[in-house]
Amino acid sequence: MTAPVHTEREVWDRHWRTLEEESTLFGRLASLTRKAVLRRAVRHYADLYFPERGLYLETGCGTAQSSAWISPKERRFAGLDLSLPALLSARGNPPHQILVGGELRSLPFPDGSVAGLWNLGVMEHFHPEEGMAILREFRRVLAPGGHAILFWPPSFGSSRWVLAPVEWVRTKTSGRPFHFFPDEVNRLISRAHARRMVEGGGLETAAVHFSAWDAFIHRVVVARRPPI
Repeated sequence: MTAPVHTEREVWDRHWRTLEEESTLFGRLASLTRKAVLRRAVRHYADLYFPERGLYLETGCGTAQSSAWISPKERRFAGLDLSLPALLSARGNPPHQILVGGELRSLPFPDGSVAGLWNLGVMEHFHPEEGMAILREFRRVLAPGGHAILFWPPSFGSSRWVLAPVEWVRTKTSGRPFHFFPDEVNRLISRAHARRMVEGGGLETAAVHFSAWDAFIHRVVVARRPPI
């Protein structure tokens, strides 16, 4: 029998309805990580790279829990996600005043209208060529000189140290592949890998951080649209 083919939206809807529910152990741990670790990291890097005013877009916002501590200042925030369950979870959560259903390949924002954008745990789900196409779309909507802050999991980050052994045991005991997240086909293997992706998307590499700010879960890749 041929296995059913699920659309990208169906895959992510299922993810947010099941693995990320706070009623599950993994859901509770994921939520705790977002609230106790990632919030301070997102605020730290936003304060480093985002000006104090303008429109800022979270591209793949999920529950938006990780972004709740960004300083509002004179900024406006929008969250975009493909999954309706994710957007329903994000509803009412700071910092977003606007939530938008849409996909990364075709952002519903005019050219140069976004002062900065960010995401967490998004870019690893796209093969390199597709990822670079998404980065070109980020370049399109970014204002000249605007930054994209990409929390991009590496192959050997701390989350892999914790989750990979559990996935291995679940796979062995169930007899079928088990993963906590949809396919991660483009985890970063080096800083050079990050630079190739960014520059292939027509952006400049401003910085690549790997630090205790987010407990070494991600490489934080900071890309910039070149000024005019």
